[in-house]
Amino acid sequence: MLLVTMLAAMALAQAPLAPATTDWSAFPGDDAVSVGGENVHDPTIVEVGGKYFCFCTGNGPFGLVRSSSDLRSWRLEGNVLSTFPAWLTERYPHRSVWAPDILVLGHTLRMYYCMSNWGTNKSVIGLAQCDLFDPAHPTAGWRDLGLVMESRPEHETYNCIDPETIVDEQGRQWMFFGSYFAGIFVAQLDPATGKLLHPDDPQPVLVARNTSEKGDPLEGAAVCRRDGNYYLFVSYGLAGQGVRSTYRVMVGRSKSVTGPFVDRDGVTMADGGHTNVLKSSPPMFSPGHCDVLKDSSGRWLMPYHFYDGRKHWHGDVWGRPVLQVRELLWDEQGWPLPGLPVEFDDSRAPGGNPAAGTWAHQADFGDVGDIRLMPDGSVRGGTMPGRWHQNGDSLTIDWSPQEAGSQTWTDHLMLAYGGRYYVGRNQSGAVIRGAKIEGP
Repeated sequence: MLLVTMLAAMALAQAPLAPATTDWSAFPGDDAVSVGGENVHDPTIVEVGGKYFCFCTGNGPFGLVRSSSDLRSWRLEGNVLSTFPAWLTERYPHRSVWAPDILVLGHTLRMYYCMSNWGTNKSVIGLAQCDLFDPAHPTAGWRDLGLVMESRPEHETYNCIDPETIVDEQGRQWMFFGSYFAGIFVAQLDPATGKLLHPDDPQPVLVARNTSEKGDPLEGAAVCRRDGNYYLFVSYGLAGQGVRSTYRVMVGRSKSVTGPFVDRDGVTMADGGHTNVLKSSPPMFSPGHCDVLKDSSGRWLMPYHFYDGRKHWHGDVWGRPVLQVRELLWDEQGWPLPGLPVEFDDSRAPGGNPAAGTWAHQADFGDVGDIRLMPDGSVRGGTMPGRWHQNGDSLTIDWSPQEAGSQTWTDHLMLAYGGRYYVGRNQSGAVIRGAKIEGP
């Protein structure tokens, strides 16, 4: 979301007009961007009629939509509504609509959106609907259905922004929402109207808070269901500040759509629990406000915006918002891991089995360095001596410090993309990634 409190924005240091450095050891693929995906914030993508449609925060009245056949190149189609409804102009002097979410119900598409007064929880979630969506004319046939939910500083502690909807296994519809003001919540919707099932007493359930940072900075919920679990993705940190932004994607899961969602250690997200999925990896700064979908080919995809550190945005802010669509992979315990962006062409990278060779290696989205997995099982390069072992598509690297009594680190990894990429976590939960750059 673009909502950043004025105090938080003022507290951030001023950035120069040019980036401090462009000498980034970028992890392969992290700098890939969609063609036609510049100036995209808060993307949500749906697949309808064999095409992909990206709705996002952007310029114009509202409901900015792009179309694509391959997720790599996007065509700007326009806005789903050309004028602002009167009920919105009565509440807000500005014309900025944020963070649309699309619920596909057969041929009917519902678009949930939000507006807010900057830095407050005076916010609304509204609904527009297209009864018969035509992929050839994606901006046709939409009508506004008005207010879904409202938050007011003198009445509610939560904040009605960043709607995210899902249909559960029983056919019930739910809407997640919220941000800095008290956390992320979920409330039930009426399938017939698309609005709250209990408008007079919605009884939203708290599902996530960021307890580790002042002001509870988290927002941008995305929810999916996989193998009997619901996964709640959220963005920790600040957005809208270019390279000064601090967004990063976290996740938890639950057997119930209303939680409790827990992290890998069993801590509930309402108590601050979270599992890392994606962080800054320059020039990819502050990836966040993601969506999650499974497309018709069976791929799990995670679209989001990031701030491209190679490009000026506006004023003194460096880091233009751009769209990236990354594949999600899943480990043996059913936790999501970042795959490669669909925009990145890794077809020329060496692959094959076994994993011996030279790899661009990264731990916890930090500096990228080369390591070499030797045929004898040793590891050359890196900051510590290591040994590696492969069992099918599973790869383990043990790092043993030379100092007596120091902790040994173990990376539990999975090989993907024909052996050209590995990803997993170490025992602390940090994400470990590698891209093969040379064969044995």
